[in-house]
Amino acid sequence: MGVNKAIQSIRIPQIVEAAVEIIAEKGIKEATLDAVAKKAGLSKGGLIHYFPTKKDLIEAAVKGFFARIFERGKEIRDNIDDPYEQLASFTWLYDRNDPDYFRGYRMFFEIMTIASADEEYRQIFHQWVNGWVELLKASIEKGVERGDFEVENPEEAAKTISAIYQGVASRWFLDPENHSDEWARETVRNLIKFIVSKK
Repeated sequence: MGVNKAIQSIRIPQIVEAAVEIIAEKGIKEATLDAVAKKAGLSKGGLIHYFPTKKDLIEAAVKGFFARIFERGKEIRDNIDDPYEQLASFTWLYDRNDPDYFRGYRMFFEIMTIASADEEYRQIFHQWVNGWVELLKASIEKGVERGDFEVENPEEAAKTISAIYQGVASRWFLDPENHSDEWARETVRNLIKFIVSKK
């Protein structure tokens, strides 16, 4: 690996992590190139060398963060044999003590807000949704193959379960006084069971 490649392999994750931190602290609007460069310990010119525009930087931060979350979810899921338990294994998303809890939810709501008026960010949101659907769909297909589930269209069922996770997450995060961790986990588990169980 050449010197430039070695530096790049250090700098890009450093910059992306700084952008994630700024977004979590202040929101996307305040995640300026100057603020991120300062957080990363670089000059603005040094940052621009890797990310010429704010949109490039935000997109890399969002995609990088959620790719890590998907990988974490996949690792947890793949260590479970039962397809129903696999589908319910993402309830770690409802843990306020999780190190990614606040950063993840702040990023999620920021992207949703911007995506409502910006087609490019809507594509990022679309990719995020598709990532969850693919994770869930694999478990549903496994359950159908084993005869545990009675589901005609695994992709549609995965979309529904993904929407349940998202809807429960919104209430859980925004109204914690009325929506406990236990409420979130049990609600998701019960609704998943209803969707995939044999009639």
